[in-house]
Amino acid sequence: MEAEQIKAIAAPILAERGLFPVDLKISRDNVIELFVDAMQGVNIQTCIEVSREIEARLDRDAEDFSLTVSSAGIGYPFKVEGQYTKNIGKTVEAKLKDNRKVTGTLKAFDAETVTLEHEEKQAVEGSKKKQLVTLTDTIRREDIKEIKDVVTF
Repeated sequence: MEAEQIKAIAAPILAERGLFPVDLKISRDNVIELFVDAMQGVNIQTCIEVSREIEARLDRDAEDFSLTVSSAGIGYPFKVEGQYTKNIGKTVEAKLKDNRKVTGTLKAFDAETVTLEHEEKQAVEGSKKKQLVTLTDTIRREDIKEIKDVVTF
């Protein structure tokens, strides 16, 4: 199977359901994994329906394959802009190329940078105790190894 063929078949099916593709993996033995997401999240029933529609458009007689459609859910690294948009105002963790981790609220992003806001205790002039201050970090996207959403309870 060719990735472009799968993407072309999947695109209109995903669009009509308000979904966007996040990742597509095809192994040598034609195990196809399509990861999707949506602004309101994706449930299992939607994944089943999308899988059936895509499978109906592929010719199993021409080439044997296995197809799985899954949600690129919580903890799945961001790969496309839609995941950033969906997570504005939510807590994310960025693993940087220098092995540091920055956790904070995703405030903004563009093609070059990601802006995270977090609180940290710091010494404040005129106070004996450290106080909680809000810091904003603007991180270049090229410095980020991986960024993903964080579950908070």
